[in-house]
Amino acid sequence: MTRDTRTSTETDPERRTDAGRYLPADAIPETAPSRETEWRTRLTEAVPTLPRLLKYVLAIGVALLWIVPFLGLFMASVRPLSEILQGWWNVEGMTFTLENYRQAWSYSTAPMGRALLNTFVVTVPSVLVVLLLGAMAAYPFARFEFPLKTALFFLILLVMAAPPELVAMGNYNTLRNIGLFDSYMGLVLVHVGWGLGWVVLFLRNYLLGIPEELEEAARIDGASRYQIFRTIILPLSAPALVSVAVIQFTWVWNAFFFPLVFMRSPDLYLAPQVLPLMRGRLQVQWGLVAAGSVMTLAVPVILFMLLERYYKRGMVAAVTD
Repeated sequence: MTRDTRTSTETDPERRTDAGRYLPADAIPETAPSRETEWRTRLTEAVPTLPRLLKYVLAIGVALLWIVPFLGLFMASVRPLSEILQGWWNVEGMTFTLENYRQAWSYSTAPMGRALLNTFVVTVPSVLVVLLLGAMAAYPFARFEFPLKTALFFLILLVMAAPPELVAMGNYNTLRNIGLFDSYMGLVLVHVGWGLGWVVLFLRNYLLGIPEELEEAARIDGASRYQIFRTIILPLSAPALVSVAVIQFTWVWNAFFFPLVFMRSPDLYLAPQVLPLMRGRLQVQWGLVAAGSVMTLAVPVILFMLLERYYKRGMVAAVTD
């Protein structure tokens, strides 16, 4: 037995390669090898080149342009109005308070608490319906051949290029005629119809990157088109669906034009409609406006932070494919 094992090891080139690839146990050092270069040399090598340094400076400058206004908004929301009038950047003797948030949450004419709930009622169905219809419409564009396919896809791109003001009047009259004006259902339908075009384009590009061999193997096993779509396409499209959900949620949540046109009852106002009503009549209540703005933008920011990993994967795959 020992002779046969030794002979097979000596005659097999792969085993000889593996045997000479690793060190024996007694030859492994107890401590890690020291670096060959000194710390000054490593520090010099870590200094970025001039083009990369310029990119860093540009990126930091753009980041500051976005962060500084938000910092001022947050500082205005947690300080009394008397301190804000002197400049939010003056931190000497700063008073930290949550009174602005309490007043904004239960504001007399336009409470932010009710407005946020109304915004959730409109945003969540708008996102879920767009995800379902968009995936069902993008799959045929990515896999099937049918008449007028190119013309329909061009029509989707044309609708995406049109501004929302262009179709607002037609939607206004349609919702009045069918009795859905000034209702959540009517506003949800408007958001779904407006967001469906870019969702189909986005998901179609992502589905083109999924190998067709997976579907062919499933069809050989007897799976139907519906089973393939439900058990293969949808699970593999999870990053793209998350990206679509985050973007659509942010757009619908922050939308101001459509609620302004199609919502009239104060009890149905959404968060973007409520913010201008907090200004006050005699004096602008900047603290209340800032607190309401922070509460409004906090929801999509938290959602993005929770789904950031899947969002990046979906965006990269949809763009590169």
